[in-house]
This record gives sequence, C-alpha cells and structure tokens, in this order.
Amino acid sequence: MNAEIIAIGTELLLGVTVDTNSAYLARQLGDVGVPVVRVTLVNDDLPVMVELIRRASERSELVICSGGLGPTGDDLTREAIAQALDRPLEFHQELLDEIAARFATFKRTMSPSNRQQAYVPQGAFVIRNPRGTAPAFVAEREGRLIAALPGVPSELKWLTEHALLPFLREQKGVNTVRVVREVHVSGLTEAAAGERIAEFFNLPNPVVGITAKGGQHTIRLAASANTREEAEALIAPLLATMTERFGTHLLADEKLEEHVGRLLAQQPMVLHLRETLVKAPVFQLLASVEGGRAALKAGSVIITASTRPLTQLQVEHEAQVAAQQAGKVASPVFGLAAMCEGQAAEGSTLVHLALSDGITTEYAARGFDLHIETGYDILAVSAVEMLRRRLERME
Repeated sequence: MNAEIIAIGTELLLGVTVDTNSAYLARQLGDVGVPVVRVTLVNDDLPVMVELIRRASERSELVICSGGLGPTGDDLTREAIAQALDRPLEFHQELLDEIAARFATFKRTMSPSNRQQAYVPQGAFVIRNPRGTAPAFVAEREGRLIAALPGVPSELKWLTEHALLPFLREQKGVNTVRVVREVHVSGLTEAAAGERIAEFFNLPNPVVGITAKGGQHTIRLAASANTREEAEALIAPLLATMTERFGTHLLADEKLEEHVGRLLAQQPMVLHLRETLVKAPVFQLLASVEGGRAALKAGSVIITASTRPLTQLQVEHEAQVAAQQAGKVASPVFGLAAMCEGQAAEGSTLVHLALSDGITTEYAARGFDLHIETGYDILAVSAVEMLRRRLERME
C-alpha cells in the first residue's frame, strides 16, 4: 500500500499556516510500512479539490485529506470527497448529538452551522473525534481508501494514532514495520559523500537518502519488513558497505559535535579557543556538548572582533601560544584558532584555522560565505572537523 496526502486550506497556500500535519502523517505511515509518495497543498476550491482527490485515488491505495472538516462555508472536504466518489452526503443524527453534547460540556451553545459536521459520504466508516467537533471518516471504493482528518494538529495526531492506524492494521492488514537508521558523515562535501553510495539511491527497500544541514551530512536508511529483525537485516549489509567506503569519515549515529565531545571526555583534555568571529560559531558548536564544555572550561576562550590581515605564521603562532600557556598539566592541551581577515573573494570571507598541541600545528585557510547563516555553521564544522582528526589519531 502507498499513500498520498492532500493538505486542504487556502491559509496553507498563503503561507499564513505552516503544514506540519503532512510531515507527521508521513512519519506515522512510514513507520507501519505505508510510504507516502506525494503531498499536495490545495486551496478551498471545490472543483479543484474534487479533481485532485479523484486523481489521487486512481494513483494511490490510500489518500488522506487533512483540513476542511469545520463548520464554516469554506470547509469543503466532506463535499469534495463525496463528489469524487460519486456518492451523496448522509446526515448522522448521532454525530450531531455528540457535537451538541461536547458544546454542552463546555457550557456553550452549538451554532446551526455545526450541523454540516454531521454529514459524511454515504457508506463511509465514521471515526469519532473526542478531541474536537469534527468527526473524521474513511471511505472506500474498489479497494481504494480516502480518509478525512481534521486540520487541527492535536486532533489529527490523536485520531491518527488512536483510530486511523488501528483501522489500517485491523481492517486492512497493514502490519509492516519500518526501521530507520541514520549515520553521519564528516569531512566530505555532500556531492563527494553522495558519489560513494550513488548506486544505493534507487533501491526500493531499504530506501537510502542523504541530506545536508549546516555543513554536516546525514545518510538515512529506511527498511520495511514484517518484523523489526527482518528490517534490521536489510539495513546491515548496506551499513557494512558504507563503513568500508567512508572509513574514518563515517561517524555512525553521532553528529560531529557529539563525536568530538565524546572523544574530549574520554580522557580529560584542555582546550584553549581563540576566535575572531563575533557570532563565535566554533565556540557555540563545541559548547553544545558536555565534553566540549568541560574542555573549554578547563582551558580558556577569547573571542574578539577583528578583520586585520593575517599570515599563516601569525595564526599558527596564536594556536601554539594558546596551547603552551597552560604550563605543566597532565591532560592533553590544544590551542584552536579560528580567525577571519575580511574578503577573500566576492561574497566570501577568508578564515584561517589552526590547531596546535604546542609542538605540532595544523593549518588551513578557506573562504566562507558569512552573509548566509549556514556559512557560520559550515565554518564551525570545518574547525571542529580539524579537531576530530587530531583526537582520533590519539586513540
């Protein structure tokens, strides 16, 4: 079984409301082995909705419509599904009574317009909604399912977990298990990482994908099977191949900062940081994990704003002096310098990176686009990646 999601509401297309429901539904359906193959946003236009629902039900075995079940004139999902199925809407007195009782519970008077919420397409399976006034339903034709859920996220989530998914399991035999594993890659560009696993991207099961965020890359493997053990068995050989191909670039299930934080914590270390970027991205990334905070606390942090011209020797010296200032300590001591000096090229800022243990110093310089927020993230990852490589050589 595959699924499509149709998120209904003009407010979604205006950008007034963000569609978080579709992402939630995709995760929930995927976890029971029902992949979502398409998500569509549509405004409150009845003819357009009818045609969209009709076409979706021809392509997919399950169509979920979210939103448009309220009591106002622009809540058209009930009518749209009925027309797409060529069926009339049927009035259910018991649904209206339940809606009225809910209003009475809160000592409020039900409006006449709430009556429309008691209509569902003929023959549909009604899903009671104890979290709101809009009943949900599932209609079926020729083995294809069309489900309607309210657009209020709290109601949609409750009905999905307590009604829709149990319906799919008990009535339609949906019992597949999905296992998702994520592994993180460091020290490679997204393109270079993707090239090493290019032949896996078209696999039907497990599904393999790669995403980039803030200079870090995550490879996601999603396998579906009858049991968790079978799904894990599908993933295992791919993980083994990736471990071989990526070598030390593969950080398993740890993000870069988590990995470095763990290495710093394995034996107490001292880290002296010198940074000339006002946003202090290197400090922020290191301080986001316990091992990084402890190493910085044992050392020192100096953050200044400077764009003066720099040479490699000057930056290396800064890192060396920082590493040597601790005097006699039993713990390994490092000095890390991240220093910028203005424009390297159009739209690019030249940043010098140096890491020293007081004796041996590593150096790198490259341009970063600091006009965009991710530029600072990529810079921080580059500096912490330099530290990672040094720490791993000590193991």
